[in-house]
Amino acid sequence: MKNKYYILPTIIGAALALGLVLGRTLANFYIPKPPPPILMPISDVDTIPENPYKVKLGKLIDYIEEDYVDKVDTDSIVDLTINSILRRLDPHSTYIAKTDIQEVAETMSGKFVGVGISFYVYKDSIAVIRAIDGSDARKKGIRFGDRILMAGNDTLFKKHLSTEKIKNILKGEMESKVELTIYRKQTDSLFKVPIERKFIPIKSVDCFYKVNDTLGYIRVNKFAETTTEEFTAALKALERENINSLILDLRNNAGGFFNVGIQMADEFLHKNKMIVFTKNNRREIEETYATDGGLFEDKPLFILVNENSASASEIVAGALQDNDRGVIVGRRTFGKGLVQSEMPLPDGSAVRLTTARYYTPTGRSIQKPYQLRHQRRSFQIDEATVPDSLKFKTPKGKMVYGGGGIYPDVYVPIDMKPESSMVNEILTSGLTNFFLFEYLDKHPQLNNKPHKSYFISEYKIPQEMLTAFGKFLKERRIHLNFKRNAYDISKHLKASLGEIWFNNNVAGLIRNQDDYYIEKCLHYQPKESPAPKNKVVKKHTSRPIKRV
Repeated sequence: MKNKYYILPTIIGAALALGLVLGRTLANFYIPKPPPPILMPISDVDTIPENPYKVKLGKLIDYIEEDYVDKVDTDSIVDLTINSILRRLDPHSTYIAKTDIQEVAETMSGKFVGVGISFYVYKDSIAVIRAIDGSDARKKGIRFGDRILMAGNDTLFKKHLSTEKIKNILKGEMESKVELTIYRKQTDSLFKVPIERKFIPIKSVDCFYKVNDTLGYIRVNKFAETTTEEFTAALKALERENINSLILDLRNNAGGFFNVGIQMADEFLHKNKMIVFTKNNRREIEETYATDGGLFEDKPLFILVNENSASASEIVAGALQDNDRGVIVGRRTFGKGLVQSEMPLPDGSAVRLTTARYYTPTGRSIQKPYQLRHQRRSFQIDEATVPDSLKFKTPKGKMVYGGGGIYPDVYVPIDMKPESSMVNEILTSGLTNFFLFEYLDKHPQLNNKPHKSYFISEYKIPQEMLTAFGKFLKERRIHLNFKRNAYDISKHLKASLGEIWFNNNVAGLIRNQDDYYIEKCLHYQPKESPAPKNKVVKKHTSRPIKRV
């Protein structure tokens, strides 16, 4: 009977428990869940620890600024630190100080705004070497030997101003005007010339001319923003003179803009031919192919290179060689196969950081091993000594070689005379221009421009001028064997005179006379096709015809 008293309370308790469970379930069913929490912006300071190396470097600079015993230019310390870091990465990542940014940008843009003169700081005055083609200075008649005494209210003589300071005075805003005070020694006259500042081209196409009746020549000294336009204009001018083959001279061309090198290679290759590919640190591959409508796709082509041809020059040479297009003449190129991207820094400076590697269409890395970067001399390759891993074949089965740089199809040995490199360095340094200014300034009767055709074919440098040049060099403690190097010295002096009296085309033509590279091209230049019957055809001669 006792159990009867426990049954009823048990049933009531169970009913209450069930009611509580059902009530909570129903409540959850009808009452909406609270919204998910709103994600707040992540704070770098609060949630992401700073790079300990960045903190360390910043702390060191703070200590130097606040506690170091002497006054220190911390900007220069930072610059040194950046340079040291970049040197540990690779040979081509570089730092550009904010003071150099503008000059670098102007060089690569292919133009700057200024009055348009090439000058020489001579004694205590600014002497004009030449007025640049297309400048207002040229239009207004400023010429070789003129002294610029003032630019507006800025006195330029007897102040011993630096070249950089003079450039800053003569440069200015586009279409701004400045009045130059000029002294002309030849007429002993003083006059003023109003000059309008304009875009002045920095030519990347040094010169172009016809080597002979059918062979054209174009020299490109860098790959700048204006190079494609300059090159196209030069090539079209030569084609109007009926050339059917071309020499593209990339000797001593250290490169420039990657895309400009691609554009040049594209002019010589048929559509869909690979030009280059790059590979970055994520192993992402980007391939670049030729487009349709190149200007010179089917005609014979020679490309001149040497140990100073680098970067974009090597992209062009490698693309043409790997596509069996043209003949590479010269010596193994520099071996710079790294892509640099320019990245700005907060103070206006910048770094050019290596972000990828270049590869030619056959898969050759252009980059020379870092440990060999100081090895500049190129030797003829013995195929038997080259490992198989560095041998590549073009679509037509031609053997090409890796290991850094582009090895030529036709090798040109270096001049082994003991002083040849020094002679070349001196003669291409600008010293000949400075000497000629001083010499012609002292002997104005000799500053008489002859007829161009006579100058190219007949004019010879007087012995008195050669003697004076020797004295000029000795005063600067430069000693050359004039007897052994008389021909080269005379040729470079004549080329510099050609630049002063005529233009860069005349100068380049003279400088290239008896050039062994070009002689090789003439040797390999295809003979003209047999002429159709009943047609009179002018006989081709391999002897260069001097035309500008």
